[in-house]
Amino acid sequence: MMTESDILDRVGRLSVERLQVCVTRAWVRPRQSERGRVFDETDLARLRLIVELTEDMDVNDEAVPMILTLIDEVSTLRRRMRAVDAAMSQQGAEACEALIARLRQMQQTPQG
Repeated sequence: MMTESDILDRVGRLSVERLQVCVTRAWVRPRQSERGRVFDETDLARLRLIVELTEDMDVNDEAVPMILTLIDEVSTLRRRMRAVDAAMSQQGAEACEALIARLRQMQQTPQG
C-alpha cells in the first residue's frame, strides 16, 4: 500500500489538487488507514492512465469516467475468459470440440 506522498512521487505530473479530483470523482478509491489514505497498485495504474489521458492526449474530465469504465469492462472480460479457458482445459477433448463447434455455429447465425 502506498501513501499519498508515495503516489505523488511515483506519478509524474500529478499534483495534490489533481489527486483530490480523482478521489472525489471516485476514479480511484483509496482505503483509509491509520496512516491516512492509502492506495494500491490498481490505483497507481489508474492514476498514471488518467495523467496520460488528460495531459498527453488532451482527454477532458467528462470523458475520463467513460474510458475508465470501458477499461474496467475489458479487464473483467479478460478475467472471465481466463476462467473459461482454465475450466475448458480441465475438460476432455470432446467437450472442447463441442464448445468450439457451438461457438462457430453461433457466429454464423444472424443475431436479431
